[in-house]
Amino acid sequence: MTSIQQYKVLSHIGCGSEHLVYKAQFSQNSELYAVKIEKSPRVGQLENEIKMLQKLSGVEGVPQIKQCGLTNDNKFFLIVPLLHSSLLDLAKSRTLSLHVIMTIGLRVIEILEKVHKNNILHLDIKPENIMLSHLISNDQQFFQPGLIQLIDFGLSQQFLENSETLKDVFIGSINFASRSSHYGKPLGYKDDLESVLYLLFYLKDSKLPWSEKQFWGFKEVDLDQIGNKKTSFIKTIVSQRQSNITFYHFMSYIDKLEHDVMPDYNYIKQLFAFMIQRANPSQPQPKQENGIGLFASIQISSLVSNFETIQTQLEDFQLQQTTDEINDDNFLDTNIFLISDVIGKYNTNSIKSIKDIKYQEDIYTI
Repeated sequence: MTSIQQYKVLSHIGCGSEHLVYKAQFSQNSELYAVKIEKSPRVGQLENEIKMLQKLSGVEGVPQIKQCGLTNDNKFFLIVPLLHSSLLDLAKSRTLSLHVIMTIGLRVIEILEKVHKNNILHLDIKPENIMLSHLISNDQQFFQPGLIQLIDFGLSQQFLENSETLKDVFIGSINFASRSSHYGKPLGYKDDLESVLYLLFYLKDSKLPWSEKQFWGFKEVDLDQIGNKKTSFIKTIVSQRQSNITFYHFMSYIDKLEHDVMPDYNYIKQLFAFMIQRANPSQPQPKQENGIGLFASIQISSLVSNFETIQTQLEDFQLQQTTDEINDDNFLDTNIFLISDVIGKYNTNSIKSIKDIKYQEDIYTI
């Protein structure tokens, strides 16, 4: 086994509430890696992340473990290939076309399908946790296999083992967590899809309707308030179809799902392929080197030619009615305030703010 001493720490590149992340170089071939290390011995989520990544070994779009274990002072560490940048960085640096946003969405869906079929829930889908593996120079490169990577499985859960305990608990980022997480309902596969939905709207609008408020006190009451805003948001858009392309069909499908039912990924991928075509119908769809269409079994041309059939399928999904009456004044278009920028990770209703995180300025020596 490779000695951990063969990795030279170059710089500190980030941190979570309970771990630090460093850029490191492997001495034998100068390849770069990301090294995650617990701040304190066995108190963080890194052990859980290692277990999840081991279960997902070989899944494209999920970082593969280079090395993991315990340091001399009993802290878990994890070494994975160094990725280039996150979707949050990308969204802040440029305006993304709907064509690109839908393509990113499809890639994330493809990864989630493999994760879910291993009975694992990610439970922390957000722009910071979706990475680009390398620098891109044009929109066509978004079609490259392996570009989109889903990271940070620290909050992930094995669904079958924990299905009875995944309720009455808030898991995830307050901006991107599902409504069920806000209301303490049982969590399942559909909750990751709902987070993808919020991700797409964030990439499209550079904000979410509940992310502009600057007075959230990070208390339990705020979980209900933001949850209510999400419920009103989805109810309004689905019922009035106030969304570009067919976002509302994806919303309706999520609303109809039970938490313990595996999503119909063939349908979802067809829907996204259709939305990609509608977002930019004049642009030819790239082919992979082996001649197979961009989305493998999904043939966009046949989807478009069978528009009436697809449209009928889409119309079959109706909005679940809610008994809550939400004031439309919730939809205020004010300055953006990303709560995710100041919220640490947590897995209970006791929310941690960034003020609770003690930063370690010195570089850790492996």
